[in-house]
Amino acid sequence: MNKRLSAKDQKALLNAVAKARETQQKMAAKAEGKRWLEIEVPLALEGGLAGLTKNELTEIRTNLAVKGVSSMNKEQLAGVLEQQIPASLHELLHKFDETRFQVLKQIAARGGYTYSLIDNEQLAYFHGRGLIFSGKHKGKHALVIPQEVLQSFQSLDHKIFSESIRRNTEWIKLTHGMLFYYGHVRLHDLVSMIKQLTGLEVEMDEYVSIIQDSIPFYRKIRPSSSGFFNELMGINPVVQEQEFRLDLSFYPFTKSQLLQAGEPDFVDRNPSHRAFVDFIRKNYRISQEEADFIVEDCTDNIRLGHSPGYLLKELQQQLEIDDLLLTQGFMGHISELNNNTRQWLLKGYTPNELSPASAPALLMQQPPAKAEVIDFATRNKVGRNDPCPCGSGKKHKKCCGA
Repeated sequence: MNKRLSAKDQKALLNAVAKARETQQKMAAKAEGKRWLEIEVPLALEGGLAGLTKNELTEIRTNLAVKGVSSMNKEQLAGVLEQQIPASLHELLHKFDETRFQVLKQIAARGGYTYSLIDNEQLAYFHGRGLIFSGKHKGKHALVIPQEVLQSFQSLDHKIFSESIRRNTEWIKLTHGMLFYYGHVRLHDLVSMIKQLTGLEVEMDEYVSIIQDSIPFYRKIRPSSSGFFNELMGINPVVQEQEFRLDLSFYPFTKSQLLQAGEPDFVDRNPSHRAFVDFIRKNYRISQEEADFIVEDCTDNIRLGHSPGYLLKELQQQLEIDDLLLTQGFMGHISELNNNTRQWLLKGYTPNELSPASAPALLMQQPPAKAEVIDFATRNKVGRNDPCPCGSGKKHKKCCGA
């Protein structure tokens, strides 16, 4: 059976793709236009809600977990939300981290509106909770906190949120850092590692609530059936491969390493990364930023489990690689980058770290196991103050257990 598309079918397929792209662009332009309609300053919450669709009001209702209003029409739902949004601010702030708290604090300090903008995804987070509305004011794009929300925010004692905001900031950054290096982690492992890193108890339900609420703001991770994924991870064998490596624990990163990796624009620019960037710039008239982006894309593909051959093909679509010596140079740098990249399939280790030559050094990094000594005569565990099973007559802690 011939599976090749005819010229007519190819043309029809290309036309369909072009039409879909055009439709998507029109929808995006329409949404952008609606985002910046004229807006009143100061803004009453009633006026802000009146400009929303029923679906947008339902999104706010869902995010605020408002019950018993699913059968209401648009006007009724807006009336309920007008009361619920300011009242819910106290609970919402206990879920905030430092970044989101500072957005509200800074706009409030400017009288409830600002011309300094956050990105559309972050705006969507606040808009989806009825906290910030956008529009055009005096010919400029503006972000506006409704008066009722502003008054509620200003009336609260911000000191009572400081501890939860600090904790949430740490939890979110540590989680982002772990998923940057590990790709996917089961929930119980995440909670266990955060307990170990912070030295504090972590309630699983509370942890999940904090992380879930932060996802639409940062868009760096997403939930799985058993834990959380890195946002880059699609349908691939990473989780299954990790499950097969039961004898391999997650790489023991320090708290500071994970907090650093949890920063929004973090890139792990190891020596192999930097050398690859220099190689590309030496052979092509390209900026540092462009070369860095190309290598960063290669690193992402390595984390996803793609082969060096796949990376070379991807690079050939971006750069003209028409020389054997140049091809060999690329393969050398791809191989170095691969061997020194912390991979999701390897639970955060690099291939070089798992080579036989690196095994002793790695064992030194692992936390010491709590060894148990068994007296083979009695089959009982030997305590530190028990007689040593070697027969010396000394206590075990001062003999073989020393």
